[in-house]
Parts: sequence; C-alpha cells; structure tokens
Amino acid sequence: MDKLLFKRILVGSLTALIAIYVIYLFVSANFSVLQTENATQMTATDKIYSTGFIVRDEQYITNDKTGHIAYELKDGDDIEAEGTVAKIYPNSTDAVSRQKIEKIDKQIAELNNLTKSYLSESVGLDTVNNQLDNQLVTFLGNINKGKLSQADDNLLSLLYSINQRQLITGKVSDFSQKIEELENEKAKLNAQSHDSVGTIKTPKAGYFVSVTDGYESVVSYKDAKNITAEQLQSFTSQTVAENVIGKIVGELNWYVACPVTASEALSLSLYEDHDVTIEMPFASTEKIPAKIVQINQKDKESDGVVVFQCNYMNTQLADARKESVEIGMQSYTGLRVSKKALHDDVVTKYTEQEDGSQKKEEKEVQGVYIVHGSELQFKEISILYAGNDYVICDPDPDEGILFNGETVRLYDKVVIEGDKLYDGKIVS
Repeated sequence: MDKLLFKRILVGSLTALIAIYVIYLFVSANFSVLQTENATQMTATDKIYSTGFIVRDEQYITNDKTGHIAYELKDGDDIEAEGTVAKIYPNSTDAVSRQKIEKIDKQIAELNNLTKSYLSESVGLDTVNNQLDNQLVTFLGNINKGKLSQADDNLLSLLYSINQRQLITGKVSDFSQKIEELENEKAKLNAQSHDSVGTIKTPKAGYFVSVTDGYESVVSYKDAKNITAEQLQSFTSQTVAENVIGKIVGELNWYVACPVTASEALSLSLYEDHDVTIEMPFASTEKIPAKIVQINQKDKESDGVVVFQCNYMNTQLADARKESVEIGMQSYTGLRVSKKALHDDVVTKYTEQEDGSQKKEEKEVQGVYIVHGSELQFKEISILYAGNDYVICDPDPDEGILFNGETVRLYDKVVIEGDKLYDGKIVS
C-alpha cells in the first residue's frame, strides 16, 4: 500500500472519529436519558406512634353450674339485660348437635321465605347475579382478613342467593325435597341429643366478649380519664376466677390511654376540639374515630398520658387491650412528588404597569422539572407535607404563595433523574 493511500485512510478515520465524538457530546448534552414519574394524588396524615391501654366498662359473667358451655353469642354482639349468653349441656356432643339443629332451623326458614317471596315478587336474574358477585367478594374478603365469624354469616346470604337463582332459572320449582331432608336430619339429631340443662344470662345490657385477660379491674372505668404515666406503667394482669366465662361491656364509649412525650402532648393539645383517628394495625384494619378527652401531665415539660374516647366497635377490637397505636392528626391531600425531583431554579414573572409596559421580575424558588412536549419546564411547588422520600405538593395554592402562579399539575411527567437539567432544555 503506498503512503498516499495510507494517509488518506488515516485522515478519513480520524475525521469519522471526530464527527462521532462531536455527535456524542451533542447528544449527551441535549438528549440525556431522563427518568420520570407522574404526579399523582395522595393523602398523608401526621401521626404519633404509641402503645395504647384500653379501658372499658367491663363486668365478669360467671357460671357455677356443671356441664358443657355453648355460647349463643359472638364477640361484639349486643345483648339486652338478662339476655342469654350461653346454654349448658350435659356434654359437648349434645352442644354440637343442638347448634346444628339451630342452623337447620335457619335454613328451613330461609327456604320457606324464599319460596313465598318468589311467588309474590318478581326479581330479575341480573339482580340476583349482582347479589351473588357482591356476596362472594364480601365472603372472600372476610376470609382473607381472618374474620371467620362474619364469613360464616356470609354463607347464609350466599346460599340464599344461590337458591334464589335456581328458582329463577327453573332448575328447581320449589324446595320441598330439600326441606324434607333437613327435617329428617333435624329429627335424627333430636333423637340422639339432650336439651340444655341450664342457661347463663348477662347481668346487664351491653356487648359480649368471651375473652378475659385480668386487666378488667386494674382501673375503674369512671377514672379512665385521669390515668397518669406512673399508673399506666404499674398496671399488671390480675388472676381471673375459674368460674368466669366472659364479660359484658356496658357503656358504648371506651377509652385508650397512650403514653406520650412532652412535645407529642403539645402537638396533640392542638386537636382537643377536633376529631382524630386511631389505628391499631395488629388488632384491626379499621380507622377508629376518636376524640381527645384528657391530657395528663405533671407540667408542660414532662411526659404524660393522652386519653382518647371512642365508640366504634367490631369483633377484633372487642378483646383488644394493649395495642400498638397510630394516632392520626391532620391530613394532607395533594400531588405526590419524589424528593429526588426537587431542584432550585429561577422563575420569571411579568407584571403589567400603568403605562402598559411589562415589568419583568425573577426569583430563585424550589420546584421540579417536567417534560412538556419536547422540552423541560421548571415549575415552582408549594409543599404541604414531607415524608421520608417524597413530598405532597398543593395543586391549587392560595394566591400569593407562588411567585408566578404556575405549579405542577396532576399527571405531569416529573423528572426524578437526569443530567444538566434546565428550563427549556430539548429532550426529544
């Protein structure tokens, strides 16, 4: 190869490399890879974490009769004064048989009512199918949440709708054969079992709880509002007598006493005239409405106890006592933005003057870059709430909060990662 040809090849190669490098610099400067996320709506709540001690108006239910006890109620069920809490049977076999008989009686009553309602009312197939879908979702939801007693109740509703669908679609004309089978099963159980030999009644009206823990009498219900930090630390479980078979909770209102620091007590004092929420994640999935009835401190600089009053009740809460508590105070709703997206940049505001001219003003503010078409735009933000790795921005701040009135909007593509970001940068 002659020297001239070699030189041409060398020069051409160098020229190509230089061109590629220049293109690379241009692309990396103007078309850098960006990571974005959509600004989405979110609600966050200021919370204080503590351990709550629950105080109720509780009275033991006792039994001195011999035999097998079969409860007539589930935890959390309401009952009138002198109502039957449980029945006593000679043995467990009799108790199981009698409970089966009660379920059979309910099934027979349901089938008779279903036949009568079908003859007198016209119910569409779509309506029944929708009922079945909703009942199945409720049943599976209760199973997943461990609410087995509610799931057991759901089965009766499901069975009713299934039977109703069979009537409407013509698969059965009546339930006389099924009723006859149930009556035969009931007669067989009656022949093999004995009636109850006694009943256990409640001393007063309220809701029933089968579980006792020995804390029922450590503090008087009427003194619940005055619990101090020292008292709360001293509470210990007492021995429960062997003849106690449950308890009745008389008053609708119950209390949660939570130890707090001095600064937490100060924060909560701002909500004494407002509703708050309490969550007990290991006892219930529900948010419990509550109000602050007392903040007990020796002085404003000392730790203390905040006492909340509640009246919401479910099966899971009925036997809760010492629980991890999340106290929810003020809630903030706005647009969620990652903290990685926050930057400082200059925004411009134009103000019309009396002579018709435009006055230009600039100010450095905190905001985010969003992808608008093929370029970046910088938008100021007004932060309502700051979490560990995100902030919630006000989508509609009051007039005067923002320098030029423009802020991030719902579903804006917010840049959370990218090089050399600036307002007006071409990105595609």
